[in-house]
Amino acid sequence: MPTSPARTTELRGVEPRPETPRPETRVVQDRFEACVYRPGQIARCPARAPVSPLTPGQLDVLLNEGDQRVGPTVFRTECPFCQACEPVRVDVESFQPSRSQRRVLVRNADLRVELGPPSMSRRRVALWNRHRRGRGLLTAYSRKDPVGYREWLVESCAPTVEVRYLDGERLVALSVLDLGVSSANSAYHYFDPTEARRSLGVFSVLREIELCASLGMRWYYLGLWAADAQALQYKSGYYPHERLVRGEWVRFTDRASDPATADPTAYAEAACPPRHPGLAVATLAPMLNDVGDADCEGDPESMTLRLDEGEDGED
Repeated sequence: MPTSPARTTELRGVEPRPETPRPETRVVQDRFEACVYRPGQIARCPARAPVSPLTPGQLDVLLNEGDQRVGPTVFRTECPFCQACEPVRVDVESFQPSRSQRRVLVRNADLRVELGPPSMSRRRVALWNRHRRGRGLLTAYSRKDPVGYREWLVESCAPTVEVRYLDGERLVALSVLDLGVSSANSAYHYFDPTEARRSLGVFSVLREIELCASLGMRWYYLGLWAADAQALQYKSGYYPHERLVRGEWVRFTDRASDPATADPTAYAEAACPPRHPGLAVATLAPMLNDVGDADCEGDPESMTLRLDEGEDGED
């Protein structure tokens, strides 16, 4: 982090909360885990369940305060020795795609984009698992079966849609998108790792920013980003964007004004003062859930899948 961020960024406080009050939530899970994005770090992300389903306005409030959504819960990072993860949001009104991003749009002009309610199928579960394995995101506690898919990507405490990207009839990528009043949240995205040449992650962001613009939304939230986490680097390439840095939304207008582009490792390390200085790593180590991938793969040829009425077993 630069010593004088005001020279390269526009520093702003968290936006005033709208009239919609902060929704009531209750902690339902809290544990320490080995971080999948920053090896050697300890992650803690207490999951909170809203007392009642979130309205679009309540979703806006939580996103502005740094919350992420997974399944029927929301969370914020509370990692004891690291604050490198920063929520990212793109300014839809000001965003202009770069030359390389425009090329991605052209490259994928043959794809069909569909919106619908989140649902589960064999091909969705299998593609989800292939994507996570390819990006090193599976842990010993990762669910890889249809139940896990439903809990993560179908169940939601917020207004949610599924954005499908298809090559003919073949599903090549899928986004789970939460819709607020003034913002949309990319809760999850996965794609076919054999289609790397398409840059489907970039393509989905660009098309979903277009969707936000058509709905009159100001912000497109991309989830958490860390400067030295390779799997998350794509999130910082859309300018202008803002990142929530120690409780303040900081605006980055282009790559030249972003200190993380010059030295990502130094930027991330500067964000690592412990939240709890008196707590030793050795104290937490025995409680960690280690990274691994011991359970089933979700292969559509081998797994047993019970589909609810209305879900296509071949889809």
